[in-house]
Amino acid sequence: MSTQNRLGKNPYARTSGRLAHWCWLFAVLSLLQAAALQADEAGDLKVVDIHTWARGDVRLLDANFAIRLSSGAREALDNGVPLTFELQIQLVKKHRWLWDVVEAEHVLVRELEYHALTRSYLVKDVTSVSQGNYSRLDDALIAAGSIEKLLFTSVPLEPDRNYSIRLRGNLDIEALPTPVRLLAYVSSGWDMSSDWYAWPLDR
Repeated sequence: MSTQNRLGKNPYARTSGRLAHWCWLFAVLSLLQAAALQADEAGDLKVVDIHTWARGDVRLLDANFAIRLSSGAREALDNGVPLTFELQIQLVKKHRWLWDVVEAEHVLVRELEYHALTRSYLVKDVTSVSQGNYSRLDDALIAAGSIEKLLFTSVPLEPDRNYSIRLRGNLDIEALPTPVRLLAYVSSGWDMSSDWYAWPLDR
């Protein structure tokens, strides 16, 4: 039997690899468990501004979400865990006697990361594949919650129907790394999901 084969079947090498993996996992859990337990300051995500306008049959939208991180989410971000926000926009056709119908829907995904070496925050717009760097967290959160000139429909609206725009946002727990996600499930401080905010669409 060759030396290479003997090394490839070395049970101690496999054991060492598994031990290193579990040590890393334990370290991450220990670091972030304190953040989950100390998440006494709740986060918040809400719509603070919306504006729509028309260019022919094309309808565009500007909106702003105010994002305030919970203490647990802030601690995780400072320790290199990226946060993902989903901003959902719907065009709804109103019915008097039947259920309302969603005519168009958009989900914008924003990722927020902290880079310790440069002490800066990176905001990625996954939808448009664009990004920006910010030295202050407040500025990064404003960018993560801003929607500008979103074309939400180009279909002619029915003249005898009423329409509304509704928006909501949330911190995507499923996008968190597994150890952090498990902690987020059991900590109410990580729950950052807004209600639907609805406005009548001006004709």
